[in-house]
Amino acid sequence: MPPACATPWRVHRCRRGIFAVALVAAVSVPARAQDAAARTDEGPARTELPEVEIVAERPHGSLRAPGSETTVVEANRFAGEVRSVAELLATSPGVSVHALGGPGQAATLSLRGASADQSAVLLDGIPLQGPGGGAVDLATLPATLLDRVIISRGVLGAQFGAGALGGAAELVPRAPGNDAFRGGATLTAGSFGSFGLAADAAGALRDGTGAVAAVQVDRTAGDFTYQRQLTPEIDNAPWFDQQRANADARRVSALARVAQRISPASEIDLLLQGSMGSRGLPGPEASITPLSRELDASGLAGVRLKGVEGSAVYAMRAWGRSDGVELRGASALGSCTDGTADCPRIPQSSSALRLEAEGGVPVGSAHWLRSGIAAGGDFISGTESGRRRRAIVSASLADDIEIGIVSLHPAVRFDAVGKQLGASPAIAASASPFTNGALAPLELRAGAGLSFRSPTFSELYLRQGGLAPNPDLTPEHAFSFDAGLGWRARALTVRAGAFWSRYRDLIVYEQFPPLAVKPFNVGAARIAGIELQAVAALPYGFTAEAAYSFLSAENLRPGRLEGHTLSYRPPHRLFVRAAHRGDRTEAYAEANFTASMPRNQFDTAFLPSQLLINAGAGARLAGPVWLDVEAKNLLDDRRLQDLFQYPLPGLSLAAIVRVRL
Repeated sequence: MPPACATPWRVHRCRRGIFAVALVAAVSVPARAQDAAARTDEGPARTELPEVEIVAERPHGSLRAPGSETTVVEANRFAGEVRSVAELLATSPGVSVHALGGPGQAATLSLRGASADQSAVLLDGIPLQGPGGGAVDLATLPATLLDRVIISRGVLGAQFGAGALGGAAELVPRAPGNDAFRGGATLTAGSFGSFGLAADAAGALRDGTGAVAAVQVDRTAGDFTYQRQLTPEIDNAPWFDQQRANADARRVSALARVAQRISPASEIDLLLQGSMGSRGLPGPEASITPLSRELDASGLAGVRLKGVEGSAVYAMRAWGRSDGVELRGASALGSCTDGTADCPRIPQSSSALRLEAEGGVPVGSAHWLRSGIAAGGDFISGTESGRRRRAIVSASLADDIEIGIVSLHPAVRFDAVGKQLGASPAIAASASPFTNGALAPLELRAGAGLSFRSPTFSELYLRQGGLAPNPDLTPEHAFSFDAGLGWRARALTVRAGAFWSRYRDLIVYEQFPPLAVKPFNVGAARIAGIELQAVAALPYGFTAEAAYSFLSAENLRPGRLEGHTLSYRPPHRLFVRAAHRGDRTEAYAEANFTASMPRNQFDTAFLPSQLLINAGAGARLAGPVWLDVEAKNLLDDRRLQDLFQYPLPGLSLAAIVRVRL
């Protein structure tokens, strides 16, 4: 399929066939030429025509951000492996995952050096957030419920809404089935008391109705052994073994989608997703919190009507999301005994409601015009924050323009978040200079964007422990430019790009007398980098891939911090993987290297570089039953820490039994 067909709105370039598939994954209805005739008993005699099946490749990029720098991670590539959403994201360049310990503990996403609050995460187009309106915890999103993950990088507020200053990760859930029921199940058991069970089924409920349902249950004791220095200020101080405690986690998650055809060119679908769990909060190695616990629950529901009307496409959706968390045994001074007078429980919940409408229509032979509107509200309630709400309104306009070998994608979006108003303009361009011949796979692209992020409810109103709110905060702003080239052939895909970003009015936490830390709009930064990625399909079912990211993040705030490196941004990150998939056997090996990075504002304390090596292998036992074994952290490095000095587990082993019908 030509590169022009990688975007969903190219009626004029992709012809009707592929357009019908790319449209809205389009009305997931089989194209039957005899369908209309079969539904009428009057008129001329019917002529039976053969069934027509339309087949097209999946789009190579994001349908919402054509022309942006994008990586697509297919979940089925990791069948037979224990993978979290964070681990799926980590296979892409430009990605950093900020974790708070081992399996089951909180993890957030950072794109191109932006903070977690500046990196959007969406499930089927619905933005996800934490209970305080901030970054969503990736550990609450089970990977087995997903079909693929699309990571788009850059300042993409025009495409994904205010707040996407580093980019966006689109989590695409499994699609409803339209054929006979199919399904599968996976059972996992491993080190540190880890256990997992996942099951899913998809198929047609009746004519014109497809459904998919999936559930996942996970637990871990988290009682791994790690090493620490009791006197790290002394050179060559000895290392001692410690047992991690209060790091257990339990979670159950479910997803269901139902799609009902209501006409040959329209469909209505329902999405339901929920998750609930509990976990210990063990704390960093120097300040453990053996009594602190967290309980959380989240739910999402959305209903959407989508279809084709003449040469135009449309979609209308209503959705709601609710997130809640309760801290127990936690205080500003550390752990405390839950239920005592000086250790109250801290509940907090947030919710969001939206009504959305969008559509696209061809204008002439070279334009595909898209627009959308949305309105709703965000709500928060908690012991410390009270009850708060704010209205959310947005309007967007975009055009996909074909000029010979060049595609242009200008876009603009206007957002009103409470009393704060802002515009997010952007433009992207791509070109395939050679339409045929040896250089036909070559692609060129460039893009630029300007956007903003409104403060979260947590930053505005939530007083928790030693953190004080600031209701006078104003939005952060960012501008970014990037450019790159790619080579997309059947056996080899290579992409290389560079970017430059400038941030101002950054929200930074500072000491606020007498004891609190309070956020202020005083930050400024420049972040630039290089991203490389290569994927090769080798003979005999082998594949090889590599992703490299270079990041230079400089603090531009005048004063003592000017010129220093922004903390928690690794300057180098490299991911390499080789895998084999056959009819009877499968195996993989991968390495993930992260360079040393500063963990304070003055470049005086550093997190050491880290190298993780994982491997696994499996075989088909009988029919659809597979058995796999997997080892993570093969070097058994027990001195590893995450960004915030939470110990990470050493060597871990797992056995996975799966069946796919």
